[in-house]
Amino acid sequence: MNPSSPDEKVAAAVVLVDCGDAMNNVASVNQGVEIFEELMKIAKPDSALSYNLANGLQVRSRLGHGPMSPVAGQAFEDRFKARVHFGSVMRDSTASSELRSQALTNIGILLLDTFRWVEAIDCFQKAQKFLPRNGVAAYQEMRHSMGLAGLFYQKSETYQTYCHVDTLLERVRHLSDVVSANYDTVVEFSGKDALPPIKKAVEDAAKIKPGRKRRIDNPYFAFIDANGLALSLHCSAKEYSSGRFDLLTVPSIQAKTSDEHRVPEIFAMINVMKSDFAFARQVYFDVREFDADTPFFETTSHADTLDYAVYGVRFSALTSAQRIAFDILDKIAVALACYLGMKKAHKTSFSDVWGKTGKASPFSLNEDIANAFRSGNPGLIALYNIYHDISRDDSRGHGFMEAHKSYRNSSTHRFSVLHDDMFPNDHSSLSLAVDHMHLQRFESLTLDSLKLARAALFYFVDMINFAEDLRPAEKDRIHMSSMVPDHDCIRGR
Repeated sequence: MNPSSPDEKVAAAVVLVDCGDAMNNVASVNQGVEIFEELMKIAKPDSALSYNLANGLQVRSRLGHGPMSPVAGQAFEDRFKARVHFGSVMRDSTASSELRSQALTNIGILLLDTFRWVEAIDCFQKAQKFLPRNGVAAYQEMRHSMGLAGLFYQKSETYQTYCHVDTLLERVRHLSDVVSANYDTVVEFSGKDALPPIKKAVEDAAKIKPGRKRRIDNPYFAFIDANGLALSLHCSAKEYSSGRFDLLTVPSIQAKTSDEHRVPEIFAMINVMKSDFAFARQVYFDVREFDADTPFFETTSHADTLDYAVYGVRFSALTSAQRIAFDILDKIAVALACYLGMKKAHKTSFSDVWGKTGKASPFSLNEDIANAFRSGNPGLIALYNIYHDISRDDSRGHGFMEAHKSYRNSSTHRFSVLHDDMFPNDHSSLSLAVDHMHLQRFESLTLDSLKLARAALFYFVDMINFAEDLRPAEKDRIHMSSMVPDHDCIRGR
């Protein structure tokens, strides 16, 4: 065997990364990463190679590079690149379910490093759907959910709208059964040394009393529950039966007496963003199935473009749902700029709020944003990392979620044309004015855009709650609660 063959180089790089991880040897991990990067330049696209490079970058970000800043430095860059490569594995339909499930598990762990806990839980759950025996993903969701349950109990006044805690604990109990039934997979994926602490956590979770299986009769509500699309981490059957389950909000905020009698505008902003999200979610539900009845009337005729494209109100509604969901990020940017007292807050966007890049100078953070980072605000850090993942630049390339922004821009400023199952993969626009995409892929993208908007709303509330906890009580400020009065109550509903 040729010692310099690609297969032997891969084997050597895997050993360097794994041994370096076990021995906390950054130099060894770095050498393995360099080999993988060299192979990526000369090899054909390969999900296994992308996975190994991403794994090496993830290990390196954890072990070295001095201070582990979640917003700058080499560890920040390594995490970004790792998410890009794990993301390519997740999207590769030719990759095995096992590899895609492992990539989802690892990217979930990566997201936790930058306080993106909502997306992390989504990744762990999706990993289990790809590979039901993935006990590592089940354990990661169980472990983090147990921590959240403890936090929600300890600070119930702050987190009472985040989740129905008893339902969360029922999920934890279910996950403990999944993990205990798949210890062999845990050893296969993580090694024998990982098993003892996992077994201890399972024993603790198994003490929780199992809950009754919920029945949700409303098809739309059942869809929300199955896809984790409520503005609450977990909802009870009672909340679903009442029709009120998108409960996430800020419990209280300090307002200046100079605001006179007005409720702080941040509450109006949150109300609008929640309403936009709920509308986009319902539009998506109404149009996601091709032959399903929708509330929309098809009144136009269409010329067939002979490329298996599909036209009509249903598909315009689908692209609108994706656009509305993604545009919530811009509203979040305006809201956080107002909250931080930034200049020209009403003119900002999610792309601009963080800072600017000069013609001959690197990116520089906005001073107000930088000050908030110094306090370690987790919600703001999570949103900032989302900004990088949906962006692209000349040095880094595309973030792993850049498609959300690309297709939002297409449907807003150009023409998005969707195609059914006969659509050829190499079909593209001669004028660059039309973006072509497979219908099923766009439906999946829209669902992910909804999940992204949901996560961002949680992080925005995280950002405010953290900042309010740090803010000292001031003589010219009063606390305004979002719980009283309730809008429906005031309107007589």
